[in-house]
Amino acid sequence: ISEKILRGEDLYRLLSPVFLHGNIVHLFSNMYSLNNVGPMTEQVFGSGRFLATFLVSGAAGNLLSAIQSPNQALGASGAVFGIMASLYVFLNRNGWLLGAQGEAYSSAITQTLLINLVFGAVSPMVDNWGHLGGAIGGAAMAYYFGPRLFIAEMPEGAGRVIVDKPIYRLPVSIESIPKNISNTISRIVRRMQVWRYKSDLGGKPWQSKQLRQSDYQRRFRNGPRRSVKPKFDDDDF
Repeated sequence: ISEKILRGEDLYRLLSPVFLHGNIVHLFSNMYSLNNVGPMTEQVFGSGRFLATFLVSGAAGNLLSAIQSPNQALGASGAVFGIMASLYVFLNRNGWLLGAQGEAYSSAITQTLLINLVFGAVSPMVDNWGHLGGAIGGAAMAYYFGPRLFIAEMPEGAGRVIVDKPIYRLPVSIESIPKNISNTISRIVRRMQVWRYKSDLGGKPWQSKQLRQSDYQRRFRNGPRRSVKPKFDDDDF
């Protein structure tokens, strides 16, 4: 598999291992690690840049693993290392604004990265090349596309605001992918709720024309075949 990737074949294998795990313990350990650093990173990067960093980190980890190791590997740990590295770059780049709290978070991330790398070096079941490649990919994404915070003066002395000026900005079509997916899911859920509500109404006059026609045809088939005229007595008038 590594040889195919290096020949430019089956390149989807750079991403597919990110979503595969060896067992339930492997899965939950990566979920736990991602839950520790993911929410903060997504908050400062935004959903679009966070998703792009996660995927690029996973692909970078799998690429370096394919180059340096003949063994197959799977799991999202390379992508998680990339998220930690990207947060580390953000905290150190904008430390002048974040202060002591930013330094504390940066030290904690450094310790976590080093401990995991040392553990991977002594464990034959851990693909440290994937971890290292993911960290490099995440750091590169944060450096070139991640937030660079500046303080800008508002016109006419209205105050100051914090602005984000990355070296390169991702295309809007990429940054808006998570939002578009969320909006699409919301529309589908609302539509399913409307369909369920309509199915409970039966043949009502405010239904669509097609539904009213089908309901009318059903009633016509099940109803009498001739008109029934009421009979009146002379005493009724």
